[in-house]
Amino acid sequence: MHVKELVCIGCGETYTPDRPRYECGCGSSLDVRYDYDDVADAVSWNGLRSRPFNHFRYRAFLPRVDEEERIMMGGGGTPIVPSTVIGDELGIDLQFKLESLNPTGSFKDRGTAVELGTAMAFDADEIVVASTGNMGASIAAYAARAGVDATIYVPESVDGPKLDQMQRHGADIIKVDGDYNAAAKQAWTAYEHGGAYLMGDYPYRGEGEKTVGHEIVDQAEQNETDVDTVAVPVGNGTLIHAVWKGLSEMQQVGLTSGTPRMMGVQAAGCNTVVDALHKGFDAVEPVEDVDTVAGAIACGDPLDGDHAMNAIRESNGFGTAVSDEEILAAKQRLAEAEGIYAEEAGAAALAGILKDADLFEDGETVVCLVTGHGLKT
Repeated sequence: MHVKELVCIGCGETYTPDRPRYECGCGSSLDVRYDYDDVADAVSWNGLRSRPFNHFRYRAFLPRVDEEERIMMGGGGTPIVPSTVIGDELGIDLQFKLESLNPTGSFKDRGTAVELGTAMAFDADEIVVASTGNMGASIAAYAARAGVDATIYVPESVDGPKLDQMQRHGADIIKVDGDYNAAAKQAWTAYEHGGAYLMGDYPYRGEGEKTVGHEIVDQAEQNETDVDTVAVPVGNGTLIHAVWKGLSEMQQVGLTSGTPRMMGVQAAGCNTVVDALHKGFDAVEPVEDVDTVAGAIACGDPLDGDHAMNAIRESNGFGTAVSDEEILAAKQRLAEAEGIYAEEAGAAALAGILKDADLFEDGETVVCLVTGHGLKT
């Protein structure tokens, strides 16, 4: 394991990785830092590609998850497929990374595999989490496979396939009067008073999700192409920060020579990060009234909002907000023109690309993340 420390992105305080930590004492998010000289010595393209194409191919970049604590269900290793219609219409090389093909139908499985493995390394046998659906479904499935008890707090509005997934995997579901933030507060209280391991958009989840970035570089290198932009839907902000971190790590250890810019796409009814970017704020300001059909990214007080904003700025990227009408139109267009069925949040990145098509150069290579399957809604 090459983890050196956990670092607060707000005040810079550092912590040792010898016990579970979820946030800094100042309330800001923590980032996991590595000894990248050691990582560089441990990785090469030949070595990486001798392993199966899943998220543990990149285990030198991950917290230690011993083999007996790896919950394997075929997660990671998702394909990138070229657009057959929309890219030509926009004059760009548009490619879709199908995170919807992970075991439970969303990118959340990457974070769950690493976060739950880390929890088990800390001897956790009970976990608690808040979710609007995808994370809860993922955690319920992986916890069932690992033999770990899971309690999931969900907003009262959560229903349908995602709730059914959680229930069928045997998780204890507690509905909360309010939105995701209300559920998150109750999960935190349960962790503080009950002693269970708290899972969610905390440091080790992002470490699993950053393998999306590792894979984008891996796949591009094999195809001898350069990726110019990566478009990512933004809810809590963990995914876009994680993807940027994964891309940056591949450059830092010499596996690639450059990094693409990040495009963050939010629903207009919950555009905390994009609003902060456009106003030049140093920190994201939460909103109370959240209104969007894209429930998976409906986070009024994003845990990693500042992380997300930093990733976009560091990459010289940009953010955009899309209306529900634009999201639904992109969902339909993706299905009809490309044969890809996405849930609303999973189509948000394409909605942003369609809205801001004039910001791309002719022939630019744009990887669009499809984060969740349409069968989940």
